[in-house]
Amino acid sequence: MTTKYCLGLGSLVILILLLSISQISVAGGLRTIALAEALELALEQNRGHSLFLWEQDLLEHKEKAKKQPQVTVQAEPVSIDQDSIHGPQGSLTIAMPLGEHLDLSGRVTLGIDEQGLAFTPSGNLNLDYSFFRLPDAKGGSMSLEAERKTQVNNLILQTTASLIELRQAFDQRDYEAERLAYLQRMLEAARLTPDYDDLELRKEIRGQQANLVAAEESVGLLQLQLANLLGTSEEEVFEPVFAIHDLQIGLDEEVLREELFASSQALREARNALTLAQEKLDLERKTRGWDVKANGVLALNSAQKAGATWSLGLSATKTLYPRDIILEELELQVAQAEHALELTETSLLHELRGAIQGVKSAQERRELTGEHLAEAREDLTLRERKYQAGLVTSLQLEDTSLALQQAELNHRQATMAVAQRILDLWNVCGRDIGRFIFQVIQ
Repeated sequence: MTTKYCLGLGSLVILILLLSISQISVAGGLRTIALAEALELALEQNRGHSLFLWEQDLLEHKEKAKKQPQVTVQAEPVSIDQDSIHGPQGSLTIAMPLGEHLDLSGRVTLGIDEQGLAFTPSGNLNLDYSFFRLPDAKGGSMSLEAERKTQVNNLILQTTASLIELRQAFDQRDYEAERLAYLQRMLEAARLTPDYDDLELRKEIRGQQANLVAAEESVGLLQLQLANLLGTSEEEVFEPVFAIHDLQIGLDEEVLREELFASSQALREARNALTLAQEKLDLERKTRGWDVKANGVLALNSAQKAGATWSLGLSATKTLYPRDIILEELELQVAQAEHALELTETSLLHELRGAIQGVKSAQERRELTGEHLAEAREDLTLRERKYQAGLVTSLQLEDTSLALQQAELNHRQATMAVAQRILDLWNVCGRDIGRFIFQVIQ
């Protein structure tokens, strides 16, 4: 009686799970999705990515606006001093940089007084030149293009990982369902055996039912994560379909290190910091602390009879401070920048070696699971011959078939892991993942 109750309960659990899956599929529309379609949806509909592109476009417009004349409008409806009340007046100022040391500015004022409308144009050409000024640091911060490539790479890797995890969850759920059905048939066969103690078998069935429920929950959670990445409705259910290519890539550390160092923004910033520290030290040694500047102004004001005025000046300043302390401080900054550069190179090298080792380890695991898969196929072939000869039962044959299914699942997961480790390596090296990903997974 107990055995029949457990058998019926297990069948009921399976039926409920299958019905829930079918209801989700019908309600949300289960459909297969390839990597190319998933990436297209993510790049077009992902909310975070859309906001990032919006911000990038805004920053690009702001950079272009810095090169354009800046216009400032000021209005004063009324002003009062101790003697009189002045009528409304306003001004329009236009400023535009002409070069690294030249600025052009113009001003037009418009006012109303007792004599009527007053219109006063004026302009200035300003010169501010430092003879020993360091050149402006360029390339220290990440460019908009580099930021965009990093963002796209991260989104592609996240989407690919989400697809792979969901595919693995589907496969694992199917395997757990097959194994539960196998255990149920074993229990049914045990019921026909007199005085058979099925306690352990019923415990295993209960544990397998929990495994199937956990696998189904994992599928549901990963569906929500994928929908969030793709910017689609949470009710839509996807089944990833893709193929992994057996790509043989070079793992020469010297070649990959050159590629990494050439693309690393962190290394570029460390090198620029060292260059700036060395230039500051060289400048201090050359100028001995003196700062020589030239200042000039050419002004045009129609309100003045002279029409145009100009001035030119030269100044030299120096802070009275012990020079040996200043030099030692600058030398310390150079040493610190050199150390920071060494740490950056070491960190990048460790990251590269870790990525290379990740690819090698994944490849070794794929080879190992491939050997296990070949052995499982041989075992099934041998078990089929014995079954045909009447030496084994159908349940023993099914047990061997499940072992083969598990070996195939392990091998597929190992193959997917190799693809992910290759993509991680390319990302570390600074490659554009969107251009290379379909060489690995399609």
